[in-house]
Amino acid sequence: MTPQPPPPVHRSPSKRRYATPASCLALILIFSGCASLQLGQFRKHAARGDHQWIAAQAITCRNASEECGQLHLIKGEACFRLAKRDREPAVNFACAADELAEGLTVKASWDDAGVQLQFQQNLCEALSSLRELQSGEAAEQTRVRFFEAARALYRLAPESVSAVYYLSSARLMEMELMLEDIDAATRVPVCIRLKRTVTRVLAVMETARGRTLPDWDRFADDYERLAFDLGAAIREADCR
Repeated sequence: MTPQPPPPVHRSPSKRRYATPASCLALILIFSGCASLQLGQFRKHAARGDHQWIAAQAITCRNASEECGQLHLIKGEACFRLAKRDREPAVNFACAADELAEGLTVKASWDDAGVQLQFQQNLCEALSSLRELQSGEAAEQTRVRFFEAARALYRLAPESVSAVYYLSSARLMEMELMLEDIDAATRVPVCIRLKRTVTRVLAVMETARGRTLPDWDRFADDYERLAFDLGAAIREADCR
């Protein structure tokens, strides 16, 4: 006798496992509690300078909240410091860029605009440094992210030393790509952008000679190198 297949099992719609509003709320509260607990651990390790431990931790929260934002920012800062100490710079600059960007996005509010500005500066530095270690499509993707981060910094602090530096650096990167295929049609717009950018950089340098500018000591050498690189690009473009 040929065995017959078992009859199909019909599940009642009421038996299906849908998340109810109450269960969703419970999950939110659980994850919020986890974020608060992890934040306390992060702060303890940060106070001890244990950046390696923080960088190795996984962060699961993605909601726009104070706790979640601080977790990503603390981890991003830990990765940034490791990279600046030449500890796996490619890995840690990538970590810093991702975590700082996430933290700046999800943090609900800022009590201190100066702290927000510092994190945005570090994001720009992480992306700029990361691109130097990359090539091909990865480098191009990072360049685009760097440009957006530099523009965000400029919106936070227009005409500040750091904002002008990073935005001018991002524009130089863009122009260097155009120099690879420059011709008679593209030379004029490229030269206009390069000259406009170097003029802005030199204006900040000239202002810094006459009076003290916030952050100038940190960026003085960077400005010198940037002005030189812009001059080299202008010569390569054969600007008139």
